Amino acid sequence: MKKLLFILLINLSGFALFAQRPTQDLEVLMIGASHQYDPEPKQDMSGVHARIRAFKPDAVFGEWLSPEDEKAIKTYWNKAGVLKRLERLKQKNNINEKDLPAAIARYEKTLDKSPEDMKNRIDLAVAYYLSYDAGNGYYQMWHIAKHLQKNPKDTSVFNYARKKFFTASVDSLHEAINPYIDDEYDYVAHPMMVELGMKKIYPMDSQRWDNEWSEAWSKADSVFYARLNELKKDSLSAEGKRAREISGIVKNRMDYLIKDAIQTYGNNHHTEGMNGPEMTEWLFRINFYSNEYQELSIFPADLYGWMLHWWWHRNNDMCNNTIERAKANGFKKVMIVVGANHAAIMTKIFREKGVKVVSILDAPLK
Repeated sequence: MKKLLFILLINLSGFALFAQRPTQDLEVLMIGASHQYDPEPKQDMSGVHARIRAFKPDAVFGEWLSPEDEKAIKTYWNKAGVLKRLERLKQKNNINEKDLPAAIARYEKTLDKSPEDMKNRIDLAVAYYLSYDAGNGYYQMWHIAKHLQKNPKDTSVFNYARKKFFTASVDSLHEAINPYIDDEYDYVAHPMMVELGMKKIYPMDSQRWDNEWSEAWSKADSVFYARLNELKKDSLSAEGKRAREISGIVKNRMDYLIKDAIQTYGNNHHTEGMNGPEMTEWLFRINFYSNEYQELSIFPADLYGWMLHWWWHRNNDMCNNTIERAKANGFKKVMIVVGANHAAIMTKIFREKGVKVVSILDAPLK
């Protein structure tokens, strides 16, 4: 427990130092979302969109790495996938790296004149991906997916995408469309970017600490759940009984919050449900542990302390990236779309840095 307290004090000291900085000239609309929504029931985003519309963001930031970070970070959970995609696109498209800036400028100019030109969007997506700009590559391919949803008989665009972008195994519309729908970008970010005339999404993610975070998470979970499962088998001790009670409490709490969110917002308003104050706090702490588990003697406080330590570093980077890139581009109001378990800690870090943060549920409609 002493190790946990020491680590937390380090992080809290960091919060205190940031709080002494001058107030940032930035306002953030925080939207915690799901990386994958169930296709049914179809989500009603009208309320979320109305609040975004009223907020009038200058830009949208998402969980994407900047090209500079993607190039600099040699290993993280998805690095192998990124390199595999790069190799595939290089083989399919004969564009020298030095020619990419000019190619992107040319494709962007065509996009401004002819936004309906889907083949140009595919070329632009390829160029973005080859430039390590996955967020904007994905944004353009989302446009292709939505076009193919509405125009399933447009074999010309489908075949061009297969030739220039997709793997050889993609031979159906479903396989082409599915990766770009039913996520936070499909429901929240991209439609509003289109409506607000935004040409690009901005990156804020950080994977600098992914190896440390992954190791800490693996150790903490493996040690804790092995100990917990063994303790729950102890039918005679008071602590074994308490361990079983806490497991029930945790399950019931999650079930209650899900049921309450559905009753409050409806089954087709999952985004609103994930941004309620109780759910936001729970999604953050359940990512590590439910507080009740701390009373058990088998709880590895030191391991979970390091897990939180590295998680804080990632989220602190994400906040710093947003602040620095918003300042560099002159943005005063930005919208953040992020996995829901980031919302609580990012909101805290932003506020400690003097940034005004508004939850999507607290954002006015007018």
